Amino acid sequence: MQYNGVLNVLKPTGMTSHDVVNRIRKITSQKKVGHTGTLDPDVAGVLPICLGKGTKISNFLMEGNKKYLCKCHLGLLTDTYDIYGKVLKKEDFYTNINKIKNALDILKDKKTQKPPIYSAIKHKGKKLYEYARKNQKIEIKEKKIEILSIELINYTDSKIYLKAEVSKGTYMRSLCYDLGRLLNTYGTMGDLIRVESKGLNILDSFTLEELEEKSYQNKLNNCIIPIEKALKLPSIKISAEDSRKILNGIFLELETEPIEEPFYIFSEKNLLGFGEFRQGKLKMKKRLC
Repeated sequence: MQYNGVLNVLKPTGMTSHDVVNRIRKITSQKKVGHTGTLDPDVAGVLPICLGKGTKISNFLMEGNKKYLCKCHLGLLTDTYDIYGKVLKKEDFYTNINKIKNALDILKDKKTQKPPIYSAIKHKGKKLYEYARKNQKIEIKEKKIEILSIELINYTDSKIYLKAEVSKGTYMRSLCYDLGRLLNTYGTMGDLIRVESKGLNILDSFTLEELEEKSYQNKLNNCIIPIEKALKLPSIKISAEDSRKILNGIFLELETEPIEEPFYIFSEKNLLGFGEFRQGKLKMKKRLC
């Protein structure tokens, strides 16, 4: 059976995103499987997995905002900016909630961020962590980010518990590092859980074990989110006759006003693909049927 759509997978710690993809390939018995942005092996949480024709929307799903629950250790610095790295500096540190809240207010206004050296971002064709492993120093450029919200949940024993919503490409490790600097100490990320990605929530996710059981029961389809529900976009509906034309590459003249991309083209209840307007005419941009 060919599966098409998106799985909301709860990635456990200790697995790479590629490991999860391989497990899903075995569960579904199909090769066309891909994830929508990596999670580090030590990070758990929502990892959207695209199946079949669902892989054609993976780039759109990657662009979405992410929500995290995060623990930040104050007074601790490692080379990776998380607790799994080599300890570089450590000190006893105490502060109060008001100072933390003030620092978070400042942090929320940040529009750029310097990624950690231990990351997969490329510089001159090589990933940053490749330079780090060889102790090669390079200049890391800051990237544009957006912190939509960052909220203090608790503070105890020099550990800050945070809830944050951030844009694509924002590193929570770097946020913890920056938070430490704002508090005149060091900041290192501890436990991290991604609780939402592009509207897919952890409360609706499935473990790999649950998906294996569903597959054994021939109920895996019940877990797969249809493309149009996983990625909600505006749409244009056309007739069955026009659908045959547009699928054959013919441009359609419609009374409908052009709408902003991306958008779906439907014929009756069938999703045909992504559309675009050229000189006021409707054209199929990417076929999904």
